[in-house]
Amino acid sequence: MKKLLIFILTGMLNAVLPAMAHDCIDLSGIWRFQLDPMGFGKTPGSEHYLNKLAETIMLPGSTDEGGKGIRNTFSHVDRLSRKFEYCGAAWYQREVEIPTEWADKEIILILERCHWETTVYVDGQYVAAEERLSAPNRFVLTKELTPGVHILTLCIDNRLKYPMDQWNHGTTEYTQTNWNGVVGRICLQAKNKSFIRNLQIFPDAERKEVTAKIFLHKVKVPVKGELSLAIHGQQDEQMAFAHFSVELPEGSEYIEKSVPVKGNIRMWDEFTPSLYCLEASWHTDFGKDSVSQTFGFRKVEQGKLHIHLNGQAIHLRGVLDCAVFPRTGYPAMEKESWMKIFRTVKQYGMNHVRFHSWCPPESAFCAADELGIYVQAELPMWIKNVGKYPARRDFFEAEMYAILNEYGNHPSFILMCNGNENEGNFEVLEDLVKKARKFDNRRLYSASTARTHVKSDQFYVSHVTDKGRITVYEGKPSTDWDCNNESDIDVPVIAHETGQRCMYPNFKEIKKYTGVLEPRNFHVFQERLARHGMLHQAEDFFRATGLHTVLQYKEVNEALLRSSKSGGFQLLGLSDFPGQGSAFVGILDAFWEDKGLVSPEKFRESCAPAVILARFSKRVYTDKETFSVKMGIYNYSGKSFSGGNMRWSLIDEQGKEISQGKLRHGKVERSTVDSLGRVNVPLNQIHTAGKYTFHAWIDELHNEWDIWVYPEIPEDLPEGVQTHSWLEAKKLLAEGKHVLFVPDTVEGRKTRFAGHFWNPIMFNWAPMIVGTLIDASHPALAHFPTSYYADWQWWDILNYGTAVDLTNVTGLTPVIQSVDTYEENKKLGIAFEAKVGKGRLFVLCVDIEKQMAQRLATKQLFYSIQKYVASEKFAPEIEVPVWLFDAVFSKMPRQKEKVRSAAAIEQLLNK
Repeated sequence: MKKLLIFILTGMLNAVLPAMAHDCIDLSGIWRFQLDPMGFGKTPGSEHYLNKLAETIMLPGSTDEGGKGIRNTFSHVDRLSRKFEYCGAAWYQREVEIPTEWADKEIILILERCHWETTVYVDGQYVAAEERLSAPNRFVLTKELTPGVHILTLCIDNRLKYPMDQWNHGTTEYTQTNWNGVVGRICLQAKNKSFIRNLQIFPDAERKEVTAKIFLHKVKVPVKGELSLAIHGQQDEQMAFAHFSVELPEGSEYIEKSVPVKGNIRMWDEFTPSLYCLEASWHTDFGKDSVSQTFGFRKVEQGKLHIHLNGQAIHLRGVLDCAVFPRTGYPAMEKESWMKIFRTVKQYGMNHVRFHSWCPPESAFCAADELGIYVQAELPMWIKNVGKYPARRDFFEAEMYAILNEYGNHPSFILMCNGNENEGNFEVLEDLVKKARKFDNRRLYSASTARTHVKSDQFYVSHVTDKGRITVYEGKPSTDWDCNNESDIDVPVIAHETGQRCMYPNFKEIKKYTGVLEPRNFHVFQERLARHGMLHQAEDFFRATGLHTVLQYKEVNEALLRSSKSGGFQLLGLSDFPGQGSAFVGILDAFWEDKGLVSPEKFRESCAPAVILARFSKRVYTDKETFSVKMGIYNYSGKSFSGGNMRWSLIDEQGKEISQGKLRHGKVERSTVDSLGRVNVPLNQIHTAGKYTFHAWIDELHNEWDIWVYPEIPEDLPEGVQTHSWLEAKKLLAEGKHVLFVPDTVEGRKTRFAGHFWNPIMFNWAPMIVGTLIDASHPALAHFPTSYYADWQWWDILNYGTAVDLTNVTGLTPVIQSVDTYEENKKLGIAFEAKVGKGRLFVLCVDIEKQMAQRLATKQLFYSIQKYVASEKFAPEIEVPVWLFDAVFSKMPRQKEKVRSAAAIEQLLNK
């Protein structure tokens, strides 16, 4: 029993001593709680919320996680649905016991991230209030928290303090949600009267010294102290040490000292993310205070076309982080989560993350530092009337300084922008940039992404410049083009939100939503698909449209890698964006996890520090032509490539090598996009229609491109009955004929090779189609080899096609099917067949007249279908009454596709 008592007492002592030794009291745990939806808590005479509150909640956490607020039963289709919604004041309360050892200490309350106005009370008395969305709240409570027990009360109000529109990712419901609560670190910290409030580190590798700017807590008497600065490397080797005697007059708070660094300095970049630690110790009559901060030796400069890091041009291969956290509804606060995200980013060949209209927490910057990720942080600003509200403008300026003070030492933090697609008074935005540049010159600044380029910009992220469009949304059959002319302006240009081609949702993802947000939009889409008899096709729709998106993203990325004057690009997105209309644009899901569409290794072939590039004029050839390709290389790998040979090979789908060779190339310098030479491959050895893949290797690098070769179609085309008239088709079917019906005009949706932009709920723009599903094993395609999704040979087919609505034709599955938007889920057919009366019908809704000399793939497809219809294999299984097809083909075609207007789109576009 005595031993057990000793064990218990020892355990209790161990639980207390570490916190006391670090002068810190952890406040995480159960807090009392009360909602205040009417805002009565701060009304004079209302004391209820300062008394003992009735409910409880866990902090760190949010009201959503605590099950507080209004239980939401609505199914949003344009975003995920919160289980519990709350907007307003909420009160949090607990007792804290201040030890006697803290009697002469300064006591600071640290709340790492709140959302967003936080008011503090001690023992029922108001102390202070702060507005923060991007940085911790710190409240000095020395006078109020004397030794003994006190009641600490917080009132957190997540109502929008200023007109903020509805899109910025710091407050929007569409991504992280407009949550209420406190997350991250929650504690009371005891410090000496003269303590280090903030430490800013300015390394200079050229001079081999580090300057420390130290901001002290003000005291009302003169202070004499001893300051020591020590720098250690990653192997804990001491790189510098200096000791200074300092005398400060009354009220002074600032010390600036420089220390020389010995030994070899390792520079920080994406390839060698070398970190150092500076420890500043400040010893006065009040006691000793120490602060440690990691940093890196790196220098960011504005080049003519590129951002320069450590004197070398870099090219940003970036992704967007739009604050999507489906399980919590608020940003991840622990480093491990960010390490997972950033490792994934690097696995897919990227080196840069733009935090779109929000700023991540400390843990994100720490993870980026360690892994070598270049960060662009932003204010929570996406405003169409900048400058209209002075109080809002003041908030943004205060938020800017808070971000720079809190995260400015991180070497990963190389870019900062005021926010996304702002409009209004750009003098206000320029003023913020000028103040930021003066305040902290360790990174580059920009007034706004897109919209307007101003003189103060040190880089510019946009869709367009004054020379034309720089953002690439989709690929083209030709790869012999770039964005060089459009990128050649007065500052480095980064292509804004490239890609944005959406795919069909993956309903298997539903089971991952185990937190505060539910994918009720997925269930709505499922129900609509089931209602139209196509739920069994959901997986096929996802995979066909997903792989179609993957091949477009390969071309999007390579187009910008080919652009030697491009400063970089920011893909939207590598992961899905479940808000603003449910945008399934990522090859990863909203959890940054693989959808099974493309491996990181395959993706890196066309998006990596070094990539082999190819320029050629088209994708489809005859066997009489020569495949002529100009080879190049994108090299931002941090090293040069010595002269050598590029190996190449042309291989068919069975793996048989058609042709091979070597291309001699010279030395390839780093930070260049260089030409390697030309390869000419005669195609006269090919006698079978199909896909052929051109492979290229340089050392461990590999890339590949698909082309299609169609030998000349025989003169003796198969006989068969073909018509452009539905009236004639009906007559022939009544006679028992095999009919190939190619309507001249038909009501339906005009198809296009590229899928829908961003998402069909937000943007009601043609084509309202997200891809194409093809029955590749169907005998009608026996002479038109294809996969089940639309690859590049479908370009000229789909751009001349029409998808007709077959939703009411039960049981029929098209041979070539346009995948409708997940909002509508109609059955759309481009090519389909059926038994009709005594006859057999095959319908092809593709123009077979216009520019057919150049449309080799359409000619080959038509030939294959003609052979099929004329053969004994033409035996449709589904019987359709003629009146059903009357309903499809007797309608007059629309003169023009109508586009629904949407107020949400107009606001998104700042109209």
